[in-house]
Amino acid sequence: MDKKISEILERLARQEKYEQQNYDAVPREQRMLAISPEIGNFYAILLRALGARRILEIGTSVGYSTIWFAESLQNTQNSRITTIDVSDKKTSRARQNLEEAGLSHLVEFLTGDALKILEQLRSRFQKTGELYDFVFIDADKERYVQYFDMVFPMVRLGGIIAADNILEPARYASHISKYTSYVRSNPKVISQLVPIDNGEEITIKISA
Repeated sequence: MDKKISEILERLARQEKYEQQNYDAVPREQRMLAISPEIGNFYAILLRALGARRILEIGTSVGYSTIWFAESLQNTQNSRITTIDVSDKKTSRARQNLEEAGLSHLVEFLTGDALKILEQLRSRFQKTGELYDFVFIDADKERYVQYFDMVFPMVRLGGIIAADNILEPARYASHISKYTSYVRSNPKVISQLVPIDNGEEITIKISA
């Protein structure tokens, strides 16, 4: 990995660790709420194995996961990440972090309500027909099922929809249970929990 990218990931990982240890001292709107380095590395390997070129991320935060995704795509032609966050401030921080990492040219930053933006992306998809290889859902847990339904038609066969926070924090358990029951009962996918840190649900599209 490029030294500059590695240094930025390490800095953000230290910040995330501090926030976890001082959770109540950091205002919610400033929290990173990021994946762990172990999960980041897992997805970096998965994306390379998948041969991913087009990625959609729902929940940018400050761009930690986006950097992991972009780093895995940087030597792939015609690659692009579209990432969505509701917060202008977090999008700004994410953009700065990606610029410092030298990866911002790979990323389209969209800010606003994710469902409304997904409607716009669906309209764009209907015109272009370009499918996503990988979708990462890491936003408001109560809308995971809605996000899944919105993105499913835009994912290629063999593509992956991944969701974060399947095991932790426990306060999301009811929303997560609804999501996992929903996707695991869908005959058009194969879905499996990967128990790394907070837990990742990996769902592969096998039928349109």
